[in-house]
Amino acid sequence: MKKIVSTCIALLFLTTIFAQKPFDGAEVYSKNKVLYGKFEMRMKMIKGGGMLSTFYTIEHFPDGSDPHWSEIDIEVLGKNNAQIMSTNLFINDSNGNLLHTEKQIVKDFSLADDFHVYAIEWTPTYIAWFIDGNEVRRKTGSFVTHMNVPQAYRFNAWISNSIPWVGAIDKTAMPAKQSVDWLEYSSYNVATEKFTKEWRDDFNNFDTSRWSKAQWTFGGNQVDFVPQNVTIENGNLVLAITDPNAVLNVSEEIIPDSFTARYFSNSKEIQIMGTESGNYKTKLYDITGKVLFSKEFNSKNFTIPCSTIKTGLYIVAISNNGKLFRKKIVIN
Repeated sequence: MKKIVSTCIALLFLTTIFAQKPFDGAEVYSKNKVLYGKFEMRMKMIKGGGMLSTFYTIEHFPDGSDPHWSEIDIEVLGKNNAQIMSTNLFINDSNGNLLHTEKQIVKDFSLADDFHVYAIEWTPTYIAWFIDGNEVRRKTGSFVTHMNVPQAYRFNAWISNSIPWVGAIDKTAMPAKQSVDWLEYSSYNVATEKFTKEWRDDFNNFDTSRWSKAQWTFGGNQVDFVPQNVTIENGNLVLAITDPNAVLNVSEEIIPDSFTARYFSNSKEIQIMGTESGNYKTKLYDITGKVLFSKEFNSKNFTIPCSTIKTGLYIVAISNNGKLFRKKIVIN
């Protein structure tokens, strides 16, 4: 939630009213708050114009019940090969005005091609940011001393409406996914000025005692945060940005008459019938772009088992020698 252009700042408030946005995104937020400490995490970020993948801490309630605003951000911009990490601090002054300081860290490699270790050290006297163990920014002064109340911590994947900041939206990059391998938190002892490891989440499952999935949006954001865009995949927390209209725009058949695909509820399977034999790479996707089934068949007729798949709208994709067949399938 890091809104850089000053004209957008007045819009920076969360809302639990679910406003319709053109895209879907994802956010997970902590159920508890901490005062000071070190957050270290291994993440693979999103590549694609308009999109951001983030970790941040925050204390703010937009309904006026808490006038204090403190926020510490890591945000990787998906534009320009995802080589820019934006480090931000937000506070409010005595008149309630939102103040902001940013430094962009430009790397000579993409932060979306592999996992990297990111860290924030938050103490009463300084806040520092790290990438792969190297300090890239340190901030002291009034912004830091303002951050003297406990904050929650969050990951999110979203799209800003500030084109000068994040670039034009690249819909061809969707579904886009931010993957978090692990997160480790260490507390900070003010007296000894030492960090002590408290816990680590390896995301082998979604720990509902620690995390919740957001279902809201905020001003200046082009996505609705939806719970289904948060998943656990291969030991990673995955936050996806998707185009909810993409499936509806898929052609029924890109190769006319090459296959037929029908779902049979009695046998709970999708039956595929083709016109000629071959080696066909077959996948079944849900509406977030997640692959639910993948297999290569060496015949023109085959089935996709669906006994463990929930009701909803899905898409079958069959490819062979650069040609593709796609069809929408309703499972009920």
